[in-house]
Amino acid sequence: MELLPEVASPPTRSIESIEVGDLADRTGSLRSRTRFTHQDAAELHRDVLFTEWQQLTSVRGKLAPSAMLEQIAELGFSWRDVARLLKVSVPAVQKWRRGEGVTGTNRLNIASLLAMCQMLADHYAVQEVASWFEMPLTSKCPITPMELYSTERQDLIFDYASSHADVEQVLNDYDPDWRERYASTFEVYEAADGDLAIRPKE
Repeated sequence: MELLPEVASPPTRSIESIEVGDLADRTGSLRSRTRFTHQDAAELHRDVLFTEWQQLTSVRGKLAPSAMLEQIAELGFSWRDVARLLKVSVPAVQKWRRGEGVTGTNRLNIASLLAMCQMLADHYAVQEVASWFEMPLTSKCPITPMELYSTERQDLIFDYASSHADVEQVLNDYDPDWRERYASTFEVYEAADGDLAIRPKE
């Protein structure tokens, strides 16, 4: 009598492996939903902040440009920094301080800067706003909130001030190549006399 060859049975999954597989699928789906929810929440938060910023700008914009500039100066900003943030020359700022003509766009820009400073102080307890604008986000590169503002990345200023995004995430959004761009060719080491010194990296 001829025997039929044995046919291998398909591997069967144990109940435990099915449960683990289902759990992996469910947690993977949850992570995806959480990521999208986080993105939606971040966008909504930015929209709310920008709406408030616009409202405060409208309120501040009712003041005379010279009065707004004086309030900005009282926060500690130099006229050179004010000019940089407003994207104009120092002589233009000095002219506005004397009450000479200001275009509507420049008046809006002055009010926007003053409103931003108010929000940083009120919402995020930033003290001495002017020096905070000059402080590098990290010792790894020289990018500052002033640079973010002057390049119209106010959204990243809000992210950084609120700590809702870590510094590296803010820098990645601003310049994905910042690590290579600001990589140092020097290193700090302890010299023979015990003091710290700098030398080129090997």
